[in-house]
Amino acid sequence: MLTILTAPLRALIGFVTLISMIISAITLYLLINNDSKRKQLIEICQRRLCGILLRCFNVQVNYIGKVNVDAKMIVANHISWLDALLFMPAPKLRFIAKSEVKNWPVIGLLAQLLGTVFIRRENKFQVYRSLPNAQRHLSEGDNLVVFPEGTTSIGVDALPFRPMIFEVAKREECLVQPVAIRYWNHNHDISKTTPFIDDDGIFMSIIKLLFERKTHAHVHFLPAISPQDTCRKQMAQQSQLMIQQVLKQPYPTNDALKNTSHVNTAGVQS
Repeated sequence: MLTILTAPLRALIGFVTLISMIISAITLYLLINNDSKRKQLIEICQRRLCGILLRCFNVQVNYIGKVNVDAKMIVANHISWLDALLFMPAPKLRFIAKSEVKNWPVIGLLAQLLGTVFIRRENKFQVYRSLPNAQRHLSEGDNLVVFPEGTTSIGVDALPFRPMIFEVAKREECLVQPVAIRYWNHNHDISKTTPFIDDDGIFMSIIKLLFERKTHAHVHFLPAISPQDTCRKQMAQQSQLMIQQVLKQPYPTNDALKNTSHVNTAGVQS
């Protein structure tokens, strides 16, 4: 009953805060003439944006494992449009997404605000031609987040990883860190409202999440994979297997969660 009453209030507060932040950010962006400071402003706004959205949907995020600072590419399983928000406490992130996402209502705008790199995935040739754009961001010091499944799932198993995007790691000789994403409800069961699959509409997905009592998001950072002495196909298969093993595990014990970090309502990791 309480969730039914608070959901509209959280949505209203989040919407007003979000609009206020966007207006303030645009104003500051226009007043700042320094490109470096503008980039810093964008990163701060991205983190704040994610914090606001996570708070609106009452999502608690736990980070399990260690981030490998030398790994410039993160590959993760894909469950929901919420996935991107889980990584934003980290600086200099760029997401890789199919070009169609850019035109999706709400999600397309959110993806652009998060600095997503859009690539064409009609066929392998189109993906191959998009690789230099992804490489450019790595060479400029950005880190890439990729969802190699190419689609979303309910999160109990990892779909086959498409190997082509791993060619970027091979060319740039950078480590790849697999990350397993899992969503749980307030009873610590696998969340059935979070997955964004099949013919789900974004607005229905938003409504379902708003009325969810609480959502726990667990982000498992796994050992990094080196591109040396391996091919992109092997890297894709190894990443998928590592993530799949985590997805088969039960809800972590309280002792295991004590050693994790979480994100507060401002979108800052603590």
